Amino acid sequence: MTIGGGSSLNDVGDWEVDEKSSFSGNAGTTDYYFEDRDEMMIMVSDDVRCDEFIITMTNETGENHITVNCEDDGEKPIGWEDDPDGWYHMASISAWSYEKGDYTIESNENYELVGLWEVIGDEIGDAAGGFLAAVGGVGTACCGVFFLILGGVFALVLKEPKKTQITGAGSFTVE
Repeated sequence: MTIGGGSSLNDVGDWEVDEKSSFSGNAGTTDYYFEDRDEMMIMVSDDVRCDEFIITMTNETGENHITVNCEDDGEKPIGWEDDPDGWYHMASISAWSYEKGDYTIESNENYELVGLWEVIGDEIGDAAGGFLAAVGGVGTACCGVFFLILGGVFALVLKEPKKTQITGAGSFTVE
């Protein structure tokens, strides 16, 4: 259990963008209905330079609240170190900045929209499960060692009961 729990803890943070994606967008213009339920992460393949990635999400008002923040050299987005393998979290669509409704997303690269809180919830669940399995394995091993020692002590200390013999008018043995 401890090894399995430790393995689960090692997997925390390794999630598949394709499995968690709620919307796939292609380069160009795409219509999107924002449901105002979650902050959405905009994930892009890691072969795209951050300073070359352009994305806007507008409705009839024309407002765009998406900002792509890149490192000083422009190659990668800020915070890329914790992104899943093969992907960059380039920007976010915040429920605070956008209301429920129809939007047009324009992008120069393919992208995936992934719910932030869904990923965080799954990762916390995986971490908790791995931790509890590891603790359970340690507890089980501890109990096993305790019973092994206790059994060894009993084997040395406890003697086989002697047969009791009662003599009188007749002789018989009680076990």
